[in-house]
Amino acid sequence: MSQLMKFKFKLFLLMVGLFVLPISLSSSAYAATVATSQPAIYAKAAIMVDADTGQILYEKNVHQPMAIASISKLMTVYIVHQQIQSGKLHWDDRVKISPAVAKLSTASGLTNVPLKAGHSYSIRALVNAALVVSANAAAIALGQKVAASPQRFANKMTATAKHLGIKDAKFYNAAGLTNKLTGSLALKHVAANAENLLSAKDVALLASRLESSFPAVTKVTSRSQMTFAGKTYPGHNQLLGTNLGIKGARVTGLKTGTSDEAGACFAGSATYRGHRVVTVILGARNNSATDPARFIQTKKLLTTVLSKQTPIKIAKQSRIAGASEGRVPDGKQQTTRLVNQKTTWVWVPKGVTRQQIKGKYVKQPKKITAPEKKGKQVATANLVYDHHFMKYLNTFSKTVNLVTSKSIQKANPFVLIWRALTRLF
Repeated sequence: MSQLMKFKFKLFLLMVGLFVLPISLSSSAYAATVATSQPAIYAKAAIMVDADTGQILYEKNVHQPMAIASISKLMTVYIVHQQIQSGKLHWDDRVKISPAVAKLSTASGLTNVPLKAGHSYSIRALVNAALVVSANAAAIALGQKVAASPQRFANKMTATAKHLGIKDAKFYNAAGLTNKLTGSLALKHVAANAENLLSAKDVALLASRLESSFPAVTKVTSRSQMTFAGKTYPGHNQLLGTNLGIKGARVTGLKTGTSDEAGACFAGSATYRGHRVVTVILGARNNSATDPARFIQTKKLLTTVLSKQTPIKIAKQSRIAGASEGRVPDGKQQTTRLVNQKTTWVWVPKGVTRQQIKGKYVKQPKKITAPEKKGKQVATANLVYDHHFMKYLNTFSKTVNLVTSKSIQKANPFVLIWRALTRLF
């Protein structure tokens, strides 16, 4: 190889290095940022999401279905809210207690409020008892009110889960008890130790949908105690009223769950600067009824993520770099600006700016035919930063619709003829 060729080859390698190094450093910096924002959570599974957008802020073993115990009551309460929304039930409707449910309400070792056979209680009172006290018999009674039998309500829970996009759920009763613990209400031809199963991701999806669809539920779950039939009962959420150490963060619920198989579980909810987040801890240490492990892990998860990540607003009618232009061959102007159709929020590591959030087309802008009105959707794009997609509960990434930023007028015939002629030469 001649000296000149060697020089050219070295120059080529230098140019490649100068191009690749910034990308490598950027990716390394991103990886370092993500690594430092990931706490070590001592539980079988854990996840934290934005309750409104479904963006995943942290995840650990989130796809494996496992026992969730009394977190199951979130599905029961979700179904009751749906029934009320559709007019099939009302908050003041009365639920008559059967002898089997009354017996379950005083069973040793189960969390409950005592219910009297033949007496009736309002749906509101039973929902509050199921959420705050984790009353098992109250949840079973609600299931019977909705579907008349434990088997039918279990089927209803499974069908509702599928409608939410949850495919691997197993539901056996409204309370989350093992089949044998429901006594005479146990399902036939089902194993005695059968227990409701959901993955951490699916619990987060259920909790997020419950909060988003029925936000008033947190007015109940944020209570540290409740009164039922003249007696006051304490709740089980040890994080209510505690200082998380993050300004603007407040815990608002949501539901505990405990069993031999599930360990200590907690689906938590909190608000932070106007944003609602959901946390899920499954299979934490469970040495006693008051073991704080699940709450310690939840607090660690919240404080670490909220101190390392921040929500950024992508405003309606704003441009998104990399996905901001559409072609209008027959318009007065042959290109037009594309903008975000509606306001959305994304969580990113602190230090990432709005300008660093870019768009990658999912659906390329089609040629726009003039005339066209303002706000016409012509493309979709995924949001990314530092070449990394954001993960969501139901989708791989955040997709936004891109629309025309203004009305587009058609060019006059002479201009169109001239353009056609110039394309020939």
